[in-house]
Amino acid sequence: MNKKIMGAFAILIIALSIVGIVYAHWTDSVQIHGTAQMGSITFGFTSIIAEWDSEDYLNYPAEKRTATAICDLKQPVTDAHTLQTAYKLLEFNITGGYPEYWGINKFTLDNKGTIPVKIQSITLTVPKGLDYVETIPNLVWDVYNATTGDYYYYIWLYNETAAVDTYRATHPFAPPWVINNAGYPMERINGTQIDKLGSVPVEMCVVIPETAQICHTYTFSMEIEAIQWNKYTP
Repeated sequence: MNKKIMGAFAILIIALSIVGIVYAHWTDSVQIHGTAQMGSITFGFTSIIAEWDSEDYLNYPAEKRTATAICDLKQPVTDAHTLQTAYKLLEFNITGGYPEYWGINKFTLDNKGTIPVKIQSITLTVPKGLDYVETIPNLVWDVYNATTGDYYYYIWLYNETAAVDTYRATHPFAPPWVINNAGYPMERINGTQIDKLGSVPVEMCVVIPETAQICHTYTFSMEIEAIQWNKYTP
C-alpha cells in the first residue's frame, strides 16, 4: 500500500513538474507600429514674369512691330501635400518672326512639393534633320540644318541672378549678350536648389538668325529635370 502511495506521489510530482514547465513558457508580447510618410516633389512652372523682344529693345514705333514672343503655361498639377499647383508645360511661341528678331520670356521654376530639389539636367530635342551644338554648355544651344549647316535659331536659358536683375533696372529690355558685355555673365540653372515652396526666376531667349527660312515653322522641346537635393550629381 505504501509503495502504491509513494508511486502515486511520484507521478504527482512528475505531473506538477510538467505543468510547471509549461507555465514557465507562457508568453506575452508588445507591438511597435511604424509609419514612414513620404514627402513629395512637384516641380514645374508657376508664373510668366515678363515678356519682351528686339522690337522693345530697339524702341520700334508701333507700325514697325510685327512679331511677338509669348509664353503659355499648360498641364497644371497640384501637390497632394501642399495643395500648391505648378504647370508641367511652358510653350514659347514666336509669331511673325524674321531674321535678327529675338524674344525673351522671364518665368519662374518652382518646387510646390515638400522636398528640396536641384536642377539636374537640361535635354534639348529638335526635329528630324536638325541638330544643335552647345556653344556654351547648358546655357546656349545653336540649332542648325544637319545637311546644309545653316543655323535656324539660337536658344539661351539662364538664371536671373540678383546682379542681372539690378542691371535690368536701368536696361529693362537688354538681351543676354548685352548683359554679358556689361560684365554680368549669365549663370547656368544646373545645380540650382529650389527649396520647399520655393522658386527661382529664369530667362529664355530665342534668336532668329539671317539663315532662317521664310514662311517656315521651327520647333523644339526642352526638358528640365529636377532631383531631390541630396542626389544631385554635378
